[in-house]
Amino acid sequence: MTDDFVDSKYSGVYDVDCTADGKDLCEAVGVSGYPTIKYGDPSDLKALQDYSGGRSYDDLKKFADETLGPGCTPSSLDACSDEERNQLEGFLKESSEALLERVKKLQKKSSDAQKKLDKQKRKLADKWEIHNDERTDHYAQQRNVKKGGEKAKTKWDANDIKLNEIRPKLQVEQDKLDKEAADLKESYKASGIKLMQVAAKANKDKKAEL
Repeated sequence: MTDDFVDSKYSGVYDVDCTADGKDLCEAVGVSGYPTIKYGDPSDLKALQDYSGGRSYDDLKKFADETLGPGCTPSSLDACSDEERNQLEGFLKESSEALLERVKKLQKKSSDAQKKLDKQKRKLADKWEIHNDERTDHYAQQRNVKKGGEKAKTKWDANDIKLNEIRPKLQVEQDKLDKEAADLKESYKASGIKLMQVAAKANKDKKAEL
């Protein structure tokens, strides 16, 4: 499929070996399992999105034809939404240095927030693991409850209630973190970092031509 876009002006499909020369790139874009397909503007690796559609050749080709294309740039304003166009035109009035400094600060803020969120996710994953192990052990003992008599049954029932109360609480935490992750991604996109980088490059190129 990579050959289908070799002559494309705006789109490209690339195969990266995450176990060899492409390891650093894969880590930079957050690839943790194989195979993984991501798409987006390669000039902003943090903004690449996970592809979750069909993986047949026809599915991938259709998605690429419909999704991959020119981004919002000074030379392709028709690809911009009204909001993107207004943002870009505003950024083009600023110097490259000022824009890149803003990008740097916003990326650090986003990175710090992501690290904090990742730490919370790891803690919650540990809670889920402990809880699931306890449930597995708990239900494995169910067959032996009758042998222990009423006292054993009462103890097992109490533990069953406790475990069933923990699970929805963990799910609430999970939903909260999932929403924070979605909000963080949306905030990054809305900040205009990508368009700032586009404007900074355009202003730098324009300055170099003078």
